[in-house]
Amino acid sequence: MVTQNSSDSLWANRSDEELLKIRICDFNLEIEGSELAPRIDKLYKELESKGIFFKPTCYLTTEWLCPDKIPMIGIPFCLAHPRLKQLERNMMLEVEGGTETTCIQLLRHEMGHAINYAYRLYRRTRWRELFGPFSTEYNEHNYYSRPYSKQYVLHLPDNYAQAHPDEDFAETFSVWLTPNLDWQKNIKDGAR
Repeated sequence: MVTQNSSDSLWANRSDEELLKIRICDFNLEIEGSELAPRIDKLYKELESKGIFFKPTCYLTTEWLCPDKIPMIGIPFCLAHPRLKQLERNMMLEVEGGTETTCIQLLRHEMGHAINYAYRLYRRTRWRELFGPFSTEYNEHNYYSRPYSKQYVLHLPDNYAQAHPDEDFAETFSVWLTPNLDWQKNIKDGAR
């Protein structure tokens, strides 16, 4: 259940144009009490079920991210309030992570980065053998995608695992973490 704090009444019913004039810090948004809190709790429970008890800090920012080599998860601030999700949809025609399913998918992906950074897995020889060198040049919006390649898992759209070895690891981790997903059978059968 989403609870609204008292400052919501100052802006929640404003027009899109009025909302765009408000500074992000003036929305007084919090993860606690929003629909994000139970989703993050669900992620932590999925980790615990796999024997991982690391719980990185999650914070609100302008986009989905895990800062380079820093084990924290950034979540778009618009997901912390239904009115801001509506604004995002009106302006961008979509809300990345706007449903419970897509939000959890993205949280798992960012958790893959957080685990990689927290334990510095990218420095291990075996990691580099499996995923490639972490130092590979990276442009998340401009990468060569091979849509029919069976060398990469498919978790997020656009064959995102192919963008960089770090993304390949995060996507592989996401698939491994997803409950009730028979990823071993999918790989054996040639499905992605």
